Amino acid sequence: MSAHIEATALRALLTQVGGDHDLQRRFVHDFVHLWHSRSQRLAAALGAQYPNAEEAHVVLLSIRSSSTMVGAITVEATAAMMHDALRDGDIPGSMRHIRRLNEVGEQACADLATMFALQR
Repeated sequence: MSAHIEATALRALLTQVGGDHDLQRRFVHDFVHLWHSRSQRLAAALGAQYPNAEEAHVVLLSIRSSSTMVGAITVEATAAMMHDALRDGDIPGSMRHIRRLNEVGEQACADLATMFALQR
């Protein structure tokens, strides 16, 4: 297992999909392949001249829930910090973590792609 992926969460995901390894693999595949669009949507929502806090909230919820399910604990923790700042109305504070979120997201995706032999 990697430093960015928690094995227990991946086992829980397998249990949640009824032990179906193909379904688990598809979920992981979707997480990896949706990462760029999610991170771009978040950057667009927070970085606009008139930030869209509601869109950022939706994207962060999506990132947090899917990260939890695949065991990407650092991604979830970073997204949680951003989400907390956003809920406090601190959009610049949320935006300060976006580089770190992208870094840990890319690392988690690379680890998951390797673990599941996915094409990126």
